[in-house]
Amino acid sequence: MRNIRSACCLAALAVLACGGAEAGPEASVQRGAPHMWKTYTNVRFQYAICYPRDLLVPQGESENSDGQKFLADDGGQLIVFGSNNALNQLLADTLRDTVSRLSEHGKATYVVLKAKWFVVSGQNDRSVFYAKTITSRGQFKSFELTYPRSATAVYEPLIRRLAACFADLA
Repeated sequence: MRNIRSACCLAALAVLACGGAEAGPEASVQRGAPHMWKTYTNVRFQYAICYPRDLLVPQGESENSDGQKFLADDGGQLIVFGSNNALNQLLADTLRDTVSRLSEHGKATYVVLKAKWFVVSGQNDRSVFYAKTITSRGQFKSFELTYPRSATAVYEPLIRRLAACFADLA
């Protein structure tokens, strides 16, 4: 019961960190414009992330309840997911795999590895990417934002907020 209560409190804090459910009716997807933010909470892996709901449309939780994909009309996408670390993989190995996968035909231009999380960003021949993974209690919790280079002015201002409101609720 205490864990459920703690998770609920942390989910409420995540909503507050994301600025609540909405930023107002004037929101748009233009550069510098405010967005309407909403929070997605994953019960199975106990994480939460906010997202601009006027830009990224949720596609429904995956069949195994590990996460969700959010798509934008301009080709941008946000993928959030959790996984059990059944093979006891090191966070550095997960980082290496993420860099390899996302930077195929391109390069990672920013990489930070800390004890409990990592961040990587860069670009490939098709898009710009930003990814963050947190490790906690034998699990990895991740989000990956990818978008067309032509939409950098729209997405780049969102990255700091996405990274800040991505929360481990366990």
